[in-house]
Amino acid sequence: MDELVTLDIPARAEYVVLGRLALSGVLRERGFSADAIADLKLALTEACSNSVRHAYDGDAGLVHLCFNVLDDRIVVEIRDEGPGFCVGDECDAINDALPPVLNEGGMGISIIRAVVDEFSLDRPVEGGTLLRLTKLRDA
Repeated sequence: MDELVTLDIPARAEYVVLGRLALSGVLRERGFSADAIADLKLALTEACSNSVRHAYDGDAGLVHLCFNVLDDRIVVEIRDEGPGFCVGDECDAINDALPPVLNEGGMGISIIRAVVDEFSLDRPVEGGTLLRLTKLRDA
């Protein structure tokens, strides 16, 4: 049975914990291991923290979370409406034009990639950044 949970949180650090709590509750109900839950909570924290720090530059905004739980995996989407950023060699020209704070080469994306089974970063036409993280159920 598939399950879809959505949550919009203010783009402020103190609200990231709400996303973590919702995610861990959903995963426990669906039989994910403690290690998988810890990995996804870490990935979610890194992704949300990027949105909080970079997307709105201190202005009000929302971070949109979507947890799509399938029989064998969960797909987590984290989306904001900030100016967006890009990673990888194909993005060098884009990143050169971004404010320096978005092009520092932090460890957040590397950490996320290390703990999930699939990762994608998209820049929707309407703006912002969309991270899609997939973790296979291991239990």
